[in-house]
Amino acid sequence: MKKLKGNEEFTLNGEHVGINVLDYWKWAYSDLLNNTYRGILAEFLVYSSFKNDSLTSQIRADWLPFDITSPSGRRIEVKSAAYLQSWTKENLSNIIFDIAPKRAWSADGAMASEKKRNSDLYVFCVYTACTREESLLNLDLWDFYVLPTYALDNMSLNQKSIGLKSLLKLNPIKTNYYSLSKIVETINLLGNL
Repeated sequence: MKKLKGNEEFTLNGEHVGINVLDYWKWAYSDLLNNTYRGILAEFLVYSSFKNDSLTSQIRADWLPFDITSPSGRRIEVKSAAYLQSWTKENLSNIIFDIAPKRAWSADGAMASEKKRNSDLYVFCVYTACTREESLLNLDLWDFYVLPTYALDNMSLNQKSIGLKSLLKLNPIKTNYYSLSKIVETINLLGNL
């Protein structure tokens, strides 16, 4: 699939109708606090942290059993959470991440029989702002926790979610945006060193 630029025009009977892909993106995806879009934003932040020219042509794939492949080939599952939610202005949310094992799709379109965690590592992304005056675009307000998948598997192969307090007990590496790619590429994935 070709990466869109945003200026591609919608047409009717071969004529431009005055709207383009950027108009669609602004209409559909401006609420970055929405859980779904915040999750995709977190994936983008992890992806963009690599600043690797070979990755610039990639686009997000929806049906892979993990979210991103690093330049060295590490399979990354990205999870996001925030204290603020788009649907409520009154309460702050608990930080909880989905870590449930999943069945992967195979190349022939079938689903794998076994549920498992299909990545080498997880990046847990926390948007830390507690007021709506802050911006999700401010990377100072994001914490990133990198954890090898084996640490979750050793804790429990069947656990479906984990809170921030429990995650911290597993000793993930906490980092910022600038150091994220280095941590992802250097963290020990084997658990035996």
